[in-house]
Amino acid sequence: MKMLFNRTYEGLTLEEILKSPDQELEKKLQALDFYKAYELVLSVPWEAKAKLILNSPYPEGLVKNLPYQELFLTIKASSLDLAVELLSYAKGTQIQFMFDIDCWYKDRIKPERVASWIVLLFQAGEGKVVEWLRVADFDFLIAIFQKFIKVYKKPDDMELIEAMDFLPYFTLDDFYFIEFKNEALEFYFRRMIELLREEMPETYFALLESVIWEIPIEVEERAYRWRNGRLADEGIPEYFEALDVYTPLHPKSLKKIEPVYLPPSEGKEEFSPVNIMVYTGDEPLMIFKVLETIEDSYQIDRIKKELAWLSNKVIIVDNVVIDEIEQVKKSLDKVWGSLNLGIEYLSQGNLEVAKRLVEEHFLEDLFRIAQTLLKNLRRFALSIVKSKDFDLSVLRYLDQPYKGYLEGVWVKNLNQIKCFCPEKIGTLEEYTFFKRISEVNTVRRYIEEIGYMAPVIERMFGSTLAWIREVNLPGRNYDVNFLTWSSLIITSLFYWKYKGEFVFKALPKSSWQKVINELFYEKENRCELKPEIKEMLFASFENYVKNHWYYEKELLDSFLNFVLNKLSLEFQNIDLQNPPDPKYQTLVLVDLNH
Repeated sequence: MKMLFNRTYEGLTLEEILKSPDQELEKKLQALDFYKAYELVLSVPWEAKAKLILNSPYPEGLVKNLPYQELFLTIKASSLDLAVELLSYAKGTQIQFMFDIDCWYKDRIKPERVASWIVLLFQAGEGKVVEWLRVADFDFLIAIFQKFIKVYKKPDDMELIEAMDFLPYFTLDDFYFIEFKNEALEFYFRRMIELLREEMPETYFALLESVIWEIPIEVEERAYRWRNGRLADEGIPEYFEALDVYTPLHPKSLKKIEPVYLPPSEGKEEFSPVNIMVYTGDEPLMIFKVLETIEDSYQIDRIKKELAWLSNKVIIVDNVVIDEIEQVKKSLDKVWGSLNLGIEYLSQGNLEVAKRLVEEHFLEDLFRIAQTLLKNLRRFALSIVKSKDFDLSVLRYLDQPYKGYLEGVWVKNLNQIKCFCPEKIGTLEEYTFFKRISEVNTVRRYIEEIGYMAPVIERMFGSTLAWIREVNLPGRNYDVNFLTWSSLIITSLFYWKYKGEFVFKALPKSSWQKVINELFYEKENRCELKPEIKEMLFASFENYVKNHWYYEKELLDSFLNFVLNKLSLEFQNIDLQNPPDPKYQTLVLVDLNH
């Protein structure tokens, strides 16, 4: 299965080819015949395809032979000038595919996206516009023209001079008068009408008559059905059909592939209609280890086709409208992650079992097993959120990473579930897709801890309104944005040492140094919390939960250790004789006025 991803050409790797300057690249591509150049183009990421195609000796042949979806994604990933040049080589049917895949929102046409492609098409040349009009779906043409023009006919019983007083000014034959609904797009639609009359007069008359008399909603429904058929021919399901990829599947319902559905291939390698990109994470996934061990040609062919079908389903559902190539990449990343999650779960980490799973079961079913795991995780999170044991507002003040883990799965739709990465907080990779069963177990454990501690926090410290009132009093060192469960406990610990009461109240600034010295001691050039203070805190919480909740040692100790670790990191390097100004402290609420 390595041949799916690792290729060399004339002794050069893909990376070496892609890094070459244009002139050098052009010379290297001259040495390749058409079929090798085509194979190379199919193998590279979408961002690099345009560079290879336009520097090759066969740009038109390569574009015309590209799978429709590959060409679409290549155009999406390219700059405007390269996209126009690529489009100038495209076939009419490839152009119609661009409208089919990119100009619909579920089952309705998006006029603004139609307009964008028409403008782009005119930049590629009027010849391309005519080429598309010759093969364009007639119902689709009616539907889009109805959105941008309105057609009137001169009444039979009225003279032309008289009719011109109230009819639109534009006409080519003094019979059909056309009003353009969008002034900015008038040129393009006027020119298309002129081209139709010049090149395809029969279509011109039929189209304008249809724009007048056809019922828009019915035309759009017909166009949608024809569009779905064309996409299905390219291995792309329609939106409502693709939704079943997120239908949960219980592991016991997993069925083996019947051999009748998998005729042996003749050993000829085929390319899938979409480039399935390799996962580029820091750690290798089990799915790739499995694929490296598969050498059976018919299994390889089956896997590639299933990957393309599965990927298209996920892309269609997750990105009803594709604006950026990154959307597609993220969907493909989800496919790899979910497949890995599914086989990790079912195989329990056994590589041989995982290989049999891939060879004997449909990849979509393995993907759905992963979605079942995530759905159960989301259901567990929702059961915590909807608990009657505490007020929901308590969760607004969760510490990280607890808050991130919960928010990643506390989402409206199953396909929006993400795994929080605390080490990447504040970056674009703060939330990623679940890829390993260990990630699911980690998140579940954190959510379980939240469900256990939330009632304890509320009962011990009162309602969130009381917390907010205390923080918003004059002279406080931080505002409510810094309020967390850990700051409640740590502030209460400081106040207990000051006043003997374990309550959330601001510590007077005048007692700041005294309390710090009573809580901490120096050990090996570091400040640490006194052991007896830690023991007291654990014992107090244990006693409290036994009387007001229930005692779950592992969950309670885990959260308290997290809080004390935050406290230790904050105070480990302070000077006990000259502690830092509490004005900039965000773990302990301090009254700066007293």
